[in-house]
Amino acid sequence: MRSQAPPQLNLIALASRIQPQDAGLRAARSHRMSVRTRLTKSFAVANALAIGSHARETAVHRFSDLDFMVVLRKEEFYHGDRMVSSDTVLNRVIDDLRERYPSSTVKRDILAASLGFGSSGQSLDVVPAKFHEFVGGRPVYLIPDGDGGWLRTSPATHDRQFQVQQTRSGNKLRKVSQLLKWWKHARENPLPIRSFYIDMLLCSGDVGVGVGKTYGTCLKDFFELLVATECRPVLDPCGIAGRISANDSQAQHDTLNRAAVYAHQHAHAAIAAEQRRDFPEANRQWSLVFNEAY
Repeated sequence: MRSQAPPQLNLIALASRIQPQDAGLRAARSHRMSVRTRLTKSFAVANALAIGSHARETAVHRFSDLDFMVVLRKEEFYHGDRMVSSDTVLNRVIDDLRERYPSSTVKRDILAASLGFGSSGQSLDVVPAKFHEFVGGRPVYLIPDGDGGWLRTSPATHDRQFQVQQTRSGNKLRKVSQLLKWWKHARENPLPIRSFYIDMLLCSGDVGVGVGKTYGTCLKDFFELLVATECRPVLDPCGIAGRISANDSQAQHDTLNRAAVYAHQHAHAAIAAEQRRDFPEANRQWSLVFNEAY
């Protein structure tokens, strides 16, 4: 960080540093291919696709897990005429992956089978899914909801909505999302805010829209939105998944609320200092927002 430089230049440099690396992306493709090959031998697999932050190009180096949705055929979800619980399907996937990868950690992560790979520190989150219907010409799937039931999702629809907002923002929104995910991880214990929540909240408002808006003003507006809504669940802007929660418990909600208030205060101070042309003070404030990882 250059203390005398305009914060926009430092935020651009930070966004560049946190981009996923080519080696990691190649490893991700290899992991996905290996998992698909294994599951195809054990299940009736209809399709498999990358989803989440990597698919929306909002992932950050080292921290963004790899999300992989495996669409199973109808027969995998029924016992006789009865549709089984999502726990049953997910546990079968977990057991199968544990058999195939005995030296890797395979565990349940709410709605996915999380498979750790070597020393990379990343995991491949395998989400079993059932095709449900088409909405607006794009497929909607049922995935585990973490409580034995099923949750509607449509990665293609959500990714398209993000792309629309990316264009409206003058192509700023992806970098803003990555900076927010860096804010989440720039501390010993990551903040309890889901990446999907970040991206869909960005799609729900006009955080990135406006002539001449910098990354800094976009970040400040996002924190302002978090504070104004008290980090409550956001309605899916695509109308598919209902309400999207930032986290899973009241304790996590309280932690995120405190972090949002702190970030908003210092982001607001950073913008005020930048308007005074006091770049060292503006950069000091942004460093506080990012817990010195700026």
